[in-house]
Amino acid sequence: MSLIRFLRATLIEGLGVYWTLAKVMIPVMVAVRILVELGVLPILARVFAPLMALVGLPSELGLVWATVLLVNIYGGTAVLLGILPELTLTTAQMTIIGTMVLIAHSIPLEQRVSQRAGVGFVFSTLLRVLGALACGALMNLFYRSLNWLQEPVTLTLLSGNGAPATEQGWGDWALASLHTLGIILAIVVGLVLLLRVMDKTGVTRMLTNLLAPVLGAVGIGGRAMPLTMVGILLGLSYGGALIIKEGQAGTIPRKDLFLSVCLLGLCHSLIEDSLFIMALGAHWSGVVVFRVIFSLVVIAGLARVYGLLPQGVVNRVFFSRDGRAVVTV
Repeated sequence: MSLIRFLRATLIEGLGVYWTLAKVMIPVMVAVRILVELGVLPILARVFAPLMALVGLPSELGLVWATVLLVNIYGGTAVLLGILPELTLTTAQMTIIGTMVLIAHSIPLEQRVSQRAGVGFVFSTLLRVLGALACGALMNLFYRSLNWLQEPVTLTLLSGNGAPATEQGWGDWALASLHTLGIILAIVVGLVLLLRVMDKTGVTRMLTNLLAPVLGAVGIGGRAMPLTMVGILLGLSYGGALIIKEGQAGTIPRKDLFLSVCLLGLCHSLIEDSLFIMALGAHWSGVVVFRVIFSLVVIAGLARVYGLLPQGVVNRVFFSRDGRAVVTV
């Protein structure tokens, strides 16, 4: 009976999460379809061409990333699904854009969390946006030099009938979109179930214990360490809320707070969001391994720079007014 209650609660939670996503994705999917119909997409793509060239991606994917930055991952996914019939992507390219999306997304919302935790809005935003571009460029160099993941990405579950959008009527497009939304429903419910099983079986706790020494090696310790682990595994909003509370109480040294929030900006929701992006065709080597290593290297570098700069410069560049006033440890 307890198993039935567990599955029922998980299904209800999954449907709730999916409904929240659908309310974002459906309007965006319709908007992208209209842009395709009006022939506006190539014009918008040219705006993003220089940035996308830096990371070896088609210019059209710039619209995906711009949507992700301003809205969220799922709004960007809707744009991606709308333009996929017009593109031929390799697995490496899907992995690169997927990793960039995971590093920098939902800037207006998530950077407000970072700001309330005490880290400057401008600095944390630049860290994530420039970090995503740098990581994407390094990944492009890595995959190309090894000639790895250069085969066309497999998207049979999400690509509808595979015809270019310009050749689809509205009826065909609607059927393909319903098919895609149905698959995403299954993915979301499956992810929620997986997360709950990981919690029940202690896998989440085990991952926390495994990653804790790594955080200590890059300069995050004490009270900040378990809070950072919550954010890395579950998301910036979860970990950030806890850090805000502890930071305002003055129980976390400001260097630890700064490094923790910066790390969460670059690498959070390691389980759920990574699995979702992998379900779209991205490879684990990028969305998990490369992203984690890149984030840890950046944070280790920031820890060194933090220690070398005068305190006045640290206050002006790294911290928000809230951080300067509240975090004094």
